[in-house]
Amino acid sequence: MNMVDNQLQSPARPTMLRCAVSDIEVGGPWLFWSAPPSPSLRRSLKNHGQLMPVLIDAGGARPVLVAGAARVAALAELGREILCLDLGALSDEARGLVYVRSNAGAELTDGQLVLALRYFSALSDVDMEQVLEALDLEARSKRLRLVRSWLTLPALWDAFLGAGAVPLACADVLEAFAPGDLAALEALFAALSWSRGNAVNVLTWIREICARDGVSAQAVLDGVGLQQILAAGLSPKDAMTRILHETRLRRYPVLSDMERDFAETARRISTGTRWRVAQPDVFESNAVELSVRLTSPDGLRAASAELACIAAREDLDGLFPVGRK
Repeated sequence: MNMVDNQLQSPARPTMLRCAVSDIEVGGPWLFWSAPPSPSLRRSLKNHGQLMPVLIDAGGARPVLVAGAARVAALAELGREILCLDLGALSDEARGLVYVRSNAGAELTDGQLVLALRYFSALSDVDMEQVLEALDLEARSKRLRLVRSWLTLPALWDAFLGAGAVPLACADVLEAFAPGDLAALEALFAALSWSRGNAVNVLTWIREICARDGVSAQAVLDGVGLQQILAAGLSPKDAMTRILHETRLRRYPVLSDMERDFAETARRISTGTRWRVAQPDVFESNAVELSVRLTSPDGLRAASAELACIAAREDLDGLFPVGRK
């Protein structure tokens, strides 16, 4: 470790050092967003050298990396020494804050916020107001409320969030599941990336089925046929559509029967005609809408005759199921 700057070491007057990679401890838990170096970073360091120092705490027996993990990894591949800025002895809270602030200006994802707050929440006597300021989070924001709900989940769920498999919006409904049910739900997100609306829907329906029938999430997923759907070789979109359909059938069996009967009846009576038949209010009433698009008086006369034929049919009950179920 060679001195580049002979200033006195203190947090107020940091010291510049050159360190061999082997001298630096690089595995600190405050490096919660670290990722492998990108190709562009590798090219820049190879062609232009290290233009910015990494941040270290050299207050102990060995320098500890505080920020700059990707640069250290890339420079290690090149076999070069590391230009370091020693900030002096720092607490774990201070290391985390320095790390966050060294990434200032970047728009943080929900996954990154969860990783950061999981780290700070595990420390004692943390100035959370300072942490939230560094993360640019409003203390009363919906986003922070959802992050705090997410932190009640096992840490392994953070990988699903970071990969985009499950959105932060699901935090509230996931928090309501028992640990065993959460473990069963992992199969939904291990290989599929759900949109916000679909994820909230499928989890809410599963939760409501569990509460209504007194069964576990695993039992619901078995009834849906999750493993068979995942093993069927479907595209991710088709697999999620099938899962949603089967789950909704079990959550709303009566409504599903109404929808099926209505669709079959509408298709049967409108086939070969110009008319379109629709149920406008999710069976809150027996209202039915029939519509047609016309371009001539002859079309109007033909459509009127078709409508008279439809009205004369004896198999229209499927259009008006409310009160029969």
